[in-house]
Amino acid sequence: MSQATVYATSQFGLASDTTATGLFVGTVTFSNSSETATAPDHIGCDVGLAIYNPKKDISVDGIVAAKGTNIPANIGSTITLANTAYNTRTRLAEQISGTHSSAIIVTGGETSGTATGFETGSITGIYHPFVPATSTVLT
Repeated sequence: MSQATVYATSQFGLASDTTATGLFVGTVTFSNSSETATAPDHIGCDVGLAIYNPKKDISVDGIVAAKGTNIPANIGSTITLANTAYNTRTRLAEQISGTHSSAIIVTGGETSGTATGFETGSITGIYHPFVPATSTVLT
């Protein structure tokens, strides 16, 4: 939980998990998308629509949690964000229908350090709700 005193009803901050490994997440972004196919009639007007292959692109930025450990997220591995479900929201399932049993599949990442700050890292990934996967926990 955030240490801030908040004077608003809007959501502020991210949930935390003291058992986290990898990153202490400062920013997380979920971008929803899908593919569509149309069925035209005899004069070319669309009379049917199929929406399929729902997915979410995820971007996570934060501070590397433990000195000397880097972030345990190789490309192709899977992760779970500990703070994707709180305040009665399940962010991975939002705007995607059906039963979900998958994890975020890592598609990229980077780390950077500076002489005057903490080591930071970022991970990009994709969530396909019907692709099952096991995962490692990050916050």
